[in-house]
Amino acid sequence: MMIKPGITELSKCVDSRYTLVSMAAKRARMIGKERMEDSEAYGNEKSVTVAADEIASGKVGYIRSEAVEKAGEWEREKAAAIMSLAESEREAAEAQAEEPEEETAEDEQITEEDAE
Repeated sequence: MMIKPGITELSKCVDSRYTLVSMAAKRARMIGKERMEDSEAYGNEKSVTVAADEIASGKVGYIRSEAVEKAGEWEREKAAAIMSLAESEREAAEAQAEEPEEETAEDEQITEEDAE
């Protein structure tokens, strides 16, 4: 008996047959465990059939570990850039606070008039 959906339809949902087989096997094991807890779960269909249906419908997906690593690396770079920006802003604020304020010509005139 052929499992529906077929391999051509399922292949559109993954990048390789190996990924498909691995994904279907893992999900079928999960379904088997769920059935042990609740015997009426998923009806009378076999676990692999249910897993194939879920893969074809998009209910089950996968994430490559490389993608997770790249996302983590991007987040670390982003955090470092934010910290660097905050540090440079803090240094600029400190440098500005250390500079003595220059008196303007108007301030000098007022000071001279007050002195007289």
